[in-house]
Amino acid sequence: MMRLFQQHAARARDLGISRQLIEDDLFSGDSIVLDGKRLANFGLCSYLGLGDDERLKAAAHRAIDKYGTSYSSSIAYTALPLYRELEELMEMIFGANVVLAPTTSLAHLAALPVLVRSGDQVLVDSVAHASVQTATQLLQANGIPVKKVPHNDLDAVEMSISEYTGSGRVWLLIDGVYSMNGDLAPAAGVTDLLNRHPELYVYCDDAHGFGWDGEHGRGAYLARTPWHERLVMVAGLAKAFGATGGVIALPDSEVADLVELVGPPLTFGGPIPPAVLGAAVASAKIHLSDELAERQAEFKSRIDSVNRLAVELGIPLADLSPTPIWYLDVGSFEAMAEVFVGMRDAGFYLNGSAFPVVPHGHAGLRFTITLHNSLRQIEDMLTCLSEQALVTRTEIEIDLTAELPVPGKPSAS
Repeated sequence: MMRLFQQHAARARDLGISRQLIEDDLFSGDSIVLDGKRLANFGLCSYLGLGDDERLKAAAHRAIDKYGTSYSSSIAYTALPLYRELEELMEMIFGANVVLAPTTSLAHLAALPVLVRSGDQVLVDSVAHASVQTATQLLQANGIPVKKVPHNDLDAVEMSISEYTGSGRVWLLIDGVYSMNGDLAPAAGVTDLLNRHPELYVYCDDAHGFGWDGEHGRGAYLARTPWHERLVMVAGLAKAFGATGGVIALPDSEVADLVELVGPPLTFGGPIPPAVLGAAVASAKIHLSDELAERQAEFKSRIDSVNRLAVELGIPLADLSPTPIWYLDVGSFEAMAEVFVGMRDAGFYLNGSAFPVVPHGHAGLRFTITLHNSLRQIEDMLTCLSEQALVTRTEIEIDLTAELPVPGKPSAS
């Protein structure tokens, strides 16, 4: 599997589909320069356009001026006062207890081995983010049974709960917004399961829903269902929030304290850098201000525009949920590469995706929007994508028809 992964990744890199370095002297948000050509950027996850906000950059500069480029100490010993300030602001955003981590992936590695105990069972959505799936390997190494359940299939989840014969708890691991198709977790249905099954606990990674949705930006999941005493939320600060890092939000203060004190990456790993803490504090203040609602409303109107235009143009996107992520499945790696190159040559950058990021035979183009993307830019990109996808689908159909054996004639094999 690793060798196959390497081959696919190397192929994508060599074709200029992945692992490319932008050539911008000054990043402008709505576009990037690749191979000397400026491309409209539809591969960015800084949804609210805060990643290059002047207030965040100024706060990062002030933090560096005050504390240096790094404060090299485990937070188990000493930490910058910005840690406490950010924690307090995040608690106001979530209305819950929080624990900070340097990244979302490290948040999962810190929280899950502490939260899930011997005797528990774990159910993980089949397309939950890779960082969640990776953390379950630690649980399995500790003897915790981990079972994948079909994507967003609450009937399958309930059946697995009813079939569980252990005396421990059942943990359901999900995403709030799924990172490839952009579809939403069935939040209301999950809450219904929580209310009917006292042994059920839910762990939700809402990295892609955080910031642009929900009160104070607490995320797409909590925008659709209230807090629950057996719900744990994890959010990433590297997308709509405009910084980096991760935050674990828990209703129980004692459990939050346990995660912070015992979670291995939070004791033995490095701290969040001063510049990041400064930018995150500035972003949190924006999220707690009236400005956020205005940004969210404008952003959601652009999401609606993408969905409306995609339907009008007949683009067969995988999902049309009201989120800033879309996926066009074109089938083979070759078809994906053709559409990617066609879009790039026309002046648009989208994320080319293939196995193992997506299932084999379902390669395609993933694209996102941010507040940097104008409505005109969005319309031009979708029109071009419709034309490129139509040409590729037609060529694929012709090729497949040509390969079919003629009735009564032996095949080439």
